[in-house]
Amino acid sequence: MSDPGLAEGLGRLADGFDVLLLDQWGVMHDGATPAPGARDCLDRLMAAGKQVVVVSNSGRRAAPNAERLAKIGFPDNSYSAIVTSGEVTWLALRDRVDPFFKGLGRRCLLFSRGGDRSIVSGLDLELVETAEQADFILLSGSEAPAKSLADYEPFLAAGCAQDLPLVCANPDFVGISPDGLLLSPGAIARHYESIGGSVRWIGKPYPEIYARALADLGDPPAGRTAVVGDSLQHDIAGGKAAGLATILVTCGIHRSGFAGVVDPGSRVAALSALEPAREKWPDWLIPAFRW
Repeated sequence: MSDPGLAEGLGRLADGFDVLLLDQWGVMHDGATPAPGARDCLDRLMAAGKQVVVVSNSGRRAAPNAERLAKIGFPDNSYSAIVTSGEVTWLALRDRVDPFFKGLGRRCLLFSRGGDRSIVSGLDLELVETAEQADFILLSGSEAPAKSLADYEPFLAAGCAQDLPLVCANPDFVGISPDGLLLSPGAIARHYESIGGSVRWIGKPYPEIYARALADLGDPPAGRTAVVGDSLQHDIAGGKAAGLATILVTCGIHRSGFAGVVDPGSRVAALSALEPAREKWPDWLIPAFRW
């Protein structure tokens, strides 16, 4: 595999793609503030007629995410659509077509962030308080930094003892915040697996979220579609598995690995240190989501 291409922004790459599947945290914003140049880049992409779909490992549904983006500075006319892992999970729980979801019961032990209930709103589910009362665990958010992994451990141990399946609606292991990286639901679900629990993962890098986003777009040609994200494990791995071009933004969750890198050639060396397996490398490296 050849080295990834190097560019200073999307301006050089935009002509090669009609569709961009764009990550949120670490690319567009840090949870509170737009990334420098991000809104301008979106405006230019939209003006050029590109379809820009925000594809996010958020355990919340699409509508609450759109509201949050608007508050941060990205109104809904600054992108084409939004698909979240929370929305994909909600649809799976509603439709019960997938054999796994068809087999789930109705009593749900929910862990979310800030009391958010959008992932279960309108569903025929009974929320319960303990693993002993539940048919399954639904993990859509974490209360980090107020709660650590140790705070979830008693519930996870009880769930494992009950042989409860856990649905993880946000596979991220860490999340971007104005105060740094935080524990994300994926780390909690990974621990559940490590103690013997069964986890169904919904979101990047798993295929359902890409299938939903691409189906909503009418299944555009893979060769004209690119994934833009800041996570090698989620955005880049998921995009490559879906057969799409991949563009890594280096100022997100891997920013410490690229710290001090000022010349373009050193970016490849920094990437190699983060991910020795060249087949897992992105097609392009850009320092930030900007034009």
